[in-house]
Amino acid sequence: MSIPKRGESGPRHRRTPADLWAFARAWTVLLAADLGLRAFPFARVDRWLSPAISSRREESEVGRLVWATEAAARHHLYSMRCLPKALCLRWLLGRHGVESELRIGVARQDGGLAAHAWVERQGRPVGESLGVEDRFAPLRPV
Repeated sequence: MSIPKRGESGPRHRRTPADLWAFARAWTVLLAADLGLRAFPFARVDRWLSPAISSRREESEVGRLVWATEAAARHHLYSMRCLPKALCLRWLLGRHGVESELRIGVARQDGGLAAHAWVERQGRPVGESLGVEDRFAPLRPV
């Protein structure tokens, strides 16, 4: 779902200031995650973007944060890959008191390997199609 333009109608709705703030935060964190992954080892970026779980639990924010991450990735300077998106979403969720885990999985594809990163909450993918863990075999945490 994209940010609606003035005068548009249909299933889209007017975005609230909270939506736009979440979009701006996601856009910034996505850029930091992507540039960090290009310049530093994954372990360092993962540590930097490890969420400090807030004491306030805002379960109702999950949908907004998924939307903000996806919308920010679509409207970024360049195409965002799944790993910066997953790091961003995990960080945003943590800032809202929602615990989640980063998952990275691999699959055989066209004679090679394909990889994908996603976020899970209570063992279920967040913002992903169901079955992502069936298509990609999750790597075990170190």
